[in-house]
Amino acid sequence: MLTVVTVPISPAIRCILWQADLTAADLRQVNLRGSDLREVVLAADLEQADLRRADLRQADLSAASLRHAVLAQALYDETTRFPTGFDPVAAGLYLIAPRANLHQADLSERDLSGVDLSEADLTAANLQAVNLFGADLSWANLHQANLSGANLNQANLTAACLIRANLNGAKLHKATLDYAILRYANLFNTDLHTIRSQQTDFAQALYDDTTQFPAAFNLDELYWIGPEARLGQMDLSRVNLAGANLRGANLTHINLAETDLWGADLSEANLAHANLRAANLWGASLMGADLTGADLTGANLQEADLTDTILMVQERQA
Repeated sequence: MLTVVTVPISPAIRCILWQADLTAADLRQVNLRGSDLREVVLAADLEQADLRRADLRQADLSAASLRHAVLAQALYDETTRFPTGFDPVAAGLYLIAPRANLHQADLSERDLSGVDLSEADLTAANLQAVNLFGADLSWANLHQANLSGANLNQANLTAACLIRANLNGAKLHKATLDYAILRYANLFNTDLHTIRSQQTDFAQALYDDTTQFPAAFNLDELYWIGPEARLGQMDLSRVNLAGANLRGANLTHINLAETDLWGADLSEANLAHANLRAANLWGASLMGADLTGADLTGANLQEADLTDTILMVQERQA
């Protein structure tokens, strides 16, 4: 039987070819970007094909011709078969497996439901809007990872490192966070009502009025982020405060070095002597803010509103 497979031309369309047999298919220069090719037999000519962000888990490419094919950010696992001599790491593919090195990987909007990424290095990875439903992330390093909008429902995050991670809007229904470390994590718009959190470290985690906690949760060691908050002299360097409302807040002598304040409302805030070195203030409102003596070395002020901002530089005493 002859099977005709129509492959999309537009990069905006993702093709689902799960479990298909494409033996001897002519797929030269074809666009399979973002396609679901799990368990596919790809004994085909893929010369100059675009396989970026494709899902190749359990796929068989051992007889494929990959000359000049682009596979950057495609997913594979320990069962994926490649042609002899092909180096998936050098080609920029992402291994989805326990203890995988995914440092700074872009896995945004991918379907990783049920995967085993226990002990994986996901430091500073982009996991925005990723589907990790039921995934095993126990002992994973998610330091400074972007998990905003991620589906972590029923995920296992036991002993995971989530220091300075961005969990803004993440779904955590019945997620296990026993012994996890969430210091300085962004918990805006996050519902933690049903999490399991035995001996979880939430010290210095950031929350706002949209964060929902379990009953009798102790907020003493967490930082509330909101209008007129008192955060003077705090160390909030390298955290994610994008879009935060800190209007009129007391931020004197605060350390915000390398902090993401994209689109934040800092109008009328007191930022005197604040450390804002290399901070991202793109599009932030600094209307009427006091930046007397603040260190703005390397800060990104593009599109920031500096109307009536006080930028007085203190004179050095003789």
